[in-house]
Order: sequence, then C-alpha cells, then structure tokens
Amino acid sequence: MKRVLVLSLFYLNIVISFVFFSCDNNKPLETDMQSGNEKIDSIYNFYSIAKKDSEPGESRLIAIEKFINGVKELDNDSLTIRGLYYQARLLNKYFGPKRALEKSHELLEFAKEIEDSLYIGRALYRIGFYNNKLENYLESFKYYNEAFKVRRDLRDSISAGKTLTVMSDTQRILGDYNASKTTATDGLKYLENSTEYRNIAGLYHNIAIAFIELGNPNEALVWNNKLMTLTKDSIALKKIGINKIPIITNTRAYIFAKQEKYDESIAILKSLLDKGDELPEETNFSMVLSNLGYIKFLQNPDNEESEKLLLKALQIRQREDNIVGQFSSNIHLTKYYKDKDLEKARYHADQAYLNIKDFGDYEALLEVLTLITELKPDSLEDHQQFKETSLKLMELRKKTREIYAPTRFENENLLKETEEKEQQIIKVRNQNTIYLLGMMLLLTAIAFAVFFFRQRTKYLAQQNQMVQFQASYETETRISKRLHDDLGNDIFQVMLQYQNNPEDPKILSKLNTAYAKARDISRENNEFETDEEYPEELSNMLQNYTNNGIQLMARGLDTIDWTTFETPVKITVYRVLQELMTNMQKHSSASLVVLKFVNGNDSLDISYSDNGVGMAKDQLHSKNGLRNTEKRIQAIGGTLIFDSQKEKGFKANIRIPN
Repeated sequence: MKRVLVLSLFYLNIVISFVFFSCDNNKPLETDMQSGNEKIDSIYNFYSIAKKDSEPGESRLIAIEKFINGVKELDNDSLTIRGLYYQARLLNKYFGPKRALEKSHELLEFAKEIEDSLYIGRALYRIGFYNNKLENYLESFKYYNEAFKVRRDLRDSISAGKTLTVMSDTQRILGDYNASKTTATDGLKYLENSTEYRNIAGLYHNIAIAFIELGNPNEALVWNNKLMTLTKDSIALKKIGINKIPIITNTRAYIFAKQEKYDESIAILKSLLDKGDELPEETNFSMVLSNLGYIKFLQNPDNEESEKLLLKALQIRQREDNIVGQFSSNIHLTKYYKDKDLEKARYHADQAYLNIKDFGDYEALLEVLTLITELKPDSLEDHQQFKETSLKLMELRKKTREIYAPTRFENENLLKETEEKEQQIIKVRNQNTIYLLGMMLLLTAIAFAVFFFRQRTKYLAQQNQMVQFQASYETETRISKRLHDDLGNDIFQVMLQYQNNPEDPKILSKLNTAYAKARDISRENNEFETDEEYPEELSNMLQNYTNNGIQLMARGLDTIDWTTFETPVKITVYRVLQELMTNMQKHSSASLVVLKFVNGNDSLDISYSDNGVGMAKDQLHSKNGLRNTEKRIQAIGGTLIFDSQKEKGFKANIRIPN
C-alpha cells in the first residue's frame, strides 16, 4: 500500500518540502601567518610520527606531546582535543590503562570546557574502557552509561549501540545475566538494521550466554542460530572476524550439552580439535580439550578418558602460564573429582581459588567459593569469604542496575515520543488513501515507467563509471603536468646553476621555492579521513587557505551530519572545494571567500563565492581544474554551476541529491 501511494504521489507531482535554517554563527579564523607554513608543516609532522606504528613508543609519545603543545600555541581547540584523545590511546599502549585513564579525564575536562559533545562522549567511553581494563567494573559501567546518554542525545545510534554492547559485556562479567540480556536487547534497537556486524554479533552472543546461565538453553540456541546465520554473510564475517567462529561454535557445543545432546556437543568440539594449530589464540587447543573432557564427564561420569583430557588441558595451560585457563581447568577437575576423590577435589578447588583471587572477577570467585564451601562444610573462614564475595557481587549488580534504570526509562520515553510521531504520520497517510482508488488505473503505466527507469538507471550508471574514470585520469594528468612543468623545470634550473657556480647564493632561494611547490602539490592531493573525523578534516583543509590576508566564512558547515553521506560523496565534496580554494588562491586575488552549506530534504547544497577578479564566461570551461570539478560532481549524480564575470568575483553552486 505504501509503495503504491508513493508511486501515485510521484505521478501526481505532489511535493512535500521542509524549511531548514542554517546557523550563521561561524566567525572567520584569523591566524598570524609569520613563518606559518613552516610551523604548520612541523606540527603536522609530529602528528604523522605519532600515528606510525613502525616508530618506537618513546618517539611517538614525544611527537604527540609536541603536536599538542604546538596546536595549543595556535589556540586551535579542535586539533588540541584530537591530540589529547590520541595521546591517551598511546599511553594505554605503552604504559597501561592507569596512565591512559588520567589523560582521558584531562580530555573530558577540556571537551566540557569547549562544549564539544562528540569528544565528551568519546572521553566518557575511554574512561569506562580503561576502568574496565583495571577491573573497576562499577566505575567502568557508570562512565559507559554517561557516554551512552551523550551519544543517544546526539542521535549517534551506531556509537550508542556500541556503548550498550560493552555495558552488556560488563553485566555479563558480573554474572547479572538478566540485566545483560536486557541491555543487549536495547543495544539491538540501535544496531540491528546497521552494518555494525561485529557489535551485533557481540549482542547476540551475550543474549545467548544469558539464556544459558538462566537455564533456558532452547532460547539460547535461537540466538546462537542468529549468530551462526550472520557469519554466513561474507561481508558480515569479515567484520566479525573469522577468529571468532571457534568461540561461537564452542558456545554452541555448550548449549547442546545443556540440552543433554552430548553427542552433538562432542562432535562439534572434536571438529574444533581437528583444526589444531589453526585455532586462534582466544580459542586455543587446551580450552577445547578441557571442554571436551568435561562434557564427556557429563555424558558419563565414569568415563576414564575425561580425566586424561582434563589433566592434559591443565598441563598445557600451566606450561603456557595461562592463569584464566588454569582456573577453568581446575574448576572442571573439581567437579570431576567431587564424588570420586574428595582430596583431589579440594586440591583443585584451592588451586582455582589461587588462580582467580587477584583478578577482581567476583563472579568466578563466587563460583569457586561455592564449590569450596560444599567440599569444606566446616570451614568458617571459607563460608565467611563466600558471604562477603556474594554480598560484594550483589552490591555491584544492584548498583549497575540503579545506574542504567533511569537511563532506560529515558530511552522508553524517547521511543514513545518517536512512536507517537510515527502514528501521527500514519494517520495523515491513511487520510490520503481515498485517492488511491482513482490511481489503480495507472498501474500498467507505472509498471512500464518502472521498467524504463531501471533501464535508464543502468545506462546512467555505466556513463557515471566512464565519468569517474575520466575525472581520475584528468586528476592524475594534472598532477603529472605540475610535477613536470613546475617542479621539474625548477629543479633542472637549479642543477644547471649549481654546475656553473656551486656557491651561487640564489641556489638556496630557488630550492626553498621548489620545496614550497612540492609541499603544495602534496597537500592538495593528500589522503584524509572520511569517518568520524571528516568534518574536522574538511574544516582544516579550508582553513589552510586563509593566509595572506584571505578571510573565510563557512556558514552551516557545523550543522551537516556527514555520517549520513556515503564515502564517495564526502571525497568528492572535499576535492571539489579544495580545487575551488586552490583556484581562488592562485588566480582570483580575493580577500574574502564565503561558503554556505545547507542540507535540505532532497539535496545537499553548497554555494561558493569570492570577491576576486573573476573571469570571462568563455574562460570558465577552458580551465582543466574547473572542468575536472564538474566531472567529479557529475560522477555522483550532482550538478555544479559556475557564475563569473570580469572584476565581479567568482561563484559556484553545488547540488548533490540525498
């Protein structure tokens, strides 16, 4: 019905439009450019060094510190906060989460000071992440929750869903499986229709584990099936990681064991063991071996092979110094010996306790203390420790629920408001369905139109591929020509001059000129980020042209949600604006450039104007750079219109359909 309505309205030319107001709050950035080019190059060089994994840790940390100090001197808040964020990550890599946590708090304070909501959310998330690394689970959950609220209010559904994923993980670690399941279900509301397959897989897995631990293996299998289905998609599998498949499969074996389908469970584990060294580190041979021995024991408590498998797994884990693995093996052996050999059962229970006591994993600690108190019913000390651990764990679970409960209430209210709005829209649509009765006669014509449209789209797609190829070819040709004509000739002249007179003082000046040209060519064609950092990359590129007294006004740039645009669109916008700004800097003699960004219901509109010398209309299409910008825009289905007259400035209007 909805599709018919849309097509019918299309043929009746009913147009629905919304008016968007763009903010005019941007002030031009004025920078002292004395030795500015050298200073900017130097500062960015430090950031480049910090980003290189091949550099020694000490060099990277020194470089990021110099980068931060440099941009602070320039009073550039956006680059300062970017530097602080990356510095925290480097500190975690080389010094651990404690140092990173300190820097993340500094990042949070700075983000609040400059009222940058995006980085407030990022800082809160990192504080939660590093607290989790330090096993401060309550602090971790608290900051994750604050990060989620910021991201939710920013309508960043992907980041909000990712945050709910790690919150669900934390609740699972604390053994609060009901809460973990609830939080994971909420996370799916934000991610399920996205391509964030890795996080979706994590949420499915958490829900499956929750149902296992809550005694509902049948429902656990439903969610494990969802996860297995997801991994059959090659694109999804690439994002999830093929190394996660054994973990998912191992969980499946555990579910079958809970259903007492031991043969199916054992068959899965044996198939994993057959892979041997191919198993990833997370699902190593000893883990599968231990699980196989334990499930064989569940199938038949008198199975002698179980003991051999369990002891072999423990020996491997002891040899590898795998403490968490040793804990798991000792738990399995405690349960195996519990009704066979009390002394051995107590020994392995005590060993499991020693393995886990310093890890801060209260759920695991409670599991082993439960076994110890059963094996040593007269030990008051063990019973007291069991009581204290149980109370601690209950308190942590209670507090995490108290933290998320108000947030979840807010979520439900927001969802309710959204649902009410959707109901209003549906009501209006239903009022228009009466017009459909007269439209049924158009169905045949519509079917023909759809067929024609598809053929036309296919033809245009082929044409667009040709346009894209030609645009890329002309860009490469232009770079090659500049390298040959500008840089090559300069270097050749310097070489001749050096041969004639090596001590000529003009040689150094000409080398500086050649370096400046090489730097300009590199800067015009460098790579740039197209993800969350794209707005910052675009703004920085534009600001690079504000030297020699040139003033830039960019209106509405900060109102555009670039995450809604595909990567080719963002690349095209960046390169086209870069070409316009380069053309302005080289030819226009302009002192003022105005850019206006408006994201309407149907299109993204960008207008460019400067107060330069302009050019005659017959010159517009003779310039290779401007012709190339037209082809770039056409390749993504957009339009570019130039308007210029001699001594009356230069204008360009870009329109890209949404």
